[in-house]
Amino acid sequence: MNEKIAIKWLKQALHDLEMAEKNIAIGGYDVAAFLAHQSVEKLLKSIFAINGKKIPRTHYIDELARELKLEKRLIDAASELTADYTFSRYPDVSENVPYEEYDENIAREKVTMAKIFFKSLKKIYNRLLEK
Repeated sequence: MNEKIAIKWLKQALHDLEMAEKNIAIGGYDVAAFLAHQSVEKLLKSIFAINGKKIPRTHYIDELARELKLEKRLIDAASELTADYTFSRYPDVSENVPYEEYDENIAREKVTMAKIFFKSLKKIYNRLLEK
């Protein structure tokens, strides 16, 4: 395990999750969805580092979840969040611009999905935070 790298990924993942929640409070729903995706991506990459594996260079968190052999409900959530990596930022992906596609309920749903990952994987990463 490369502990130093794992901790860096994990700390940024936790920060991204916190910022996702704060963006909901100010109406940045598209940004909250993007940061929910980013928090899970970085959390999963920290798990790769914890396991001593090379960190994949991808933003497809469903692929990361499959490679880590996570349970199906997490893979399904990852598939849904993966779409937000592009959809929440680029205006040529939909008829509307991204910020018009997201509302508070959608943003809260995305952040809740991200929190499920953190809760489910807490036993794995918690030992890093104790150091």
